Amino acid sequence: MAAITDASFLSRVIGKTIKLTTATECLQGELVSVSSDRTIVINKIKDLKTGRKIPGAQLFFGNNILNVEPQDESSGGSESHTAEVGDNTASKEDCSGTDINQNVESRNTPPSHEIHSALQAIKHSVDEEEVEYTVIDQFQPHFGPAIRHLLNQKVLGISAVGLNLCRHGKLLWLQVACKRRIYLFDFLVLGPIIFRNGLQTVLEDKCILKIIHDCRWLGDFLSHQYGVILANVFDTQVADVYLFSVETGGFLPHCTSSLKECLIRHLKIHLSRVDFLTHKETLIKDNPNVWFDRPLAPSLLKVLALEVVHLPILRLVMLDSMMADFMLLVDGYLNAFRQGTADVFASNELSSPELPRELQQLSILQQVKRERALKDYDIDNKGFLTRTSS
Repeated sequence: MAAITDASFLSRVIGKTIKLTTATECLQGELVSVSSDRTIVINKIKDLKTGRKIPGAQLFFGNNILNVEPQDESSGGSESHTAEVGDNTASKEDCSGTDINQNVESRNTPPSHEIHSALQAIKHSVDEEEVEYTVIDQFQPHFGPAIRHLLNQKVLGISAVGLNLCRHGKLLWLQVACKRRIYLFDFLVLGPIIFRNGLQTVLEDKCILKIIHDCRWLGDFLSHQYGVILANVFDTQVADVYLFSVETGGFLPHCTSSLKECLIRHLKIHLSRVDFLTHKETLIKDNPNVWFDRPLAPSLLKVLALEVVHLPILRLVMLDSMMADFMLLVDGYLNAFRQGTADVFASNELSSPELPRELQQLSILQQVKRERALKDYDIDNKGFLTRTSS
């Protein structure tokens, strides 16, 4: 099938309503982007044959498009210019009987008070944050270089947003942070081909550490829907529970911690700098379809970037805390003979297989921590310690 011949015209009507015809569909929507290979993305979509509204954005490759007609939104008719495919016009399906004015939710429709308030709160909370990111919503020119860059990394921070993000859910954005760059992959636009084109290799590479906060949902989604098996994962939610156990001499907390709580507790980030995570949850509660919008508001793109930017340093701080007792034991071991008297070398202690006194201190350290924890925390009927939010 031939490709669209007038991509230059389409690039001049980005943001306008178009009617798009393929061999099987006739749709109306807002033109979001036109790539150099004449692939287009449309949003606010309505099926003109059934009148059904289709949420989110969709991508169409040029060789699958039969006709694109800009629409005069005020009258529902088309403008004089039509972008067509030469010999395929006979295959077009007639959509003229559908009421074009029954279009999807208008961009001018004001959001509810709750949604507007949440968006304003998010914008205010991220205005002062400095974070750079690259949105990957086309395969050319950024996708290939992004994958090659990620394959050369040793550590990545990963998060995702979607609807009911588990095996029956829908992925909309996948965020990946490395040392100096953050990539926001627009899964709604690009689709599962991103896995086959290299992202699956990244996620399954056992030599690349993936840092995720609560990996259960994303791991379930990726494995059941696309056969992607996450490997070599450092989970910051698991690490937080483990550290609590270490700090309390073996007790467990009554609940897990959110990413916001982990950032405050372990990185000492001020509450005002992570408020965007609370506003994000409020926005999702008020409008669960917000991540379908294309183009996505810059403040929301910033939220996606900020959600992963701290993960690599959070892991390092957590690892230092995990090693604290170990290093304390090593220091004691190092000084056991060095600061002792010469008498120790005349004893049998050097060759004895018994556990050295310096290592026996671990049980004493744990007992001290347990006693302190019982003073600092309440204990519930399951034997877990109840800790307050950070």
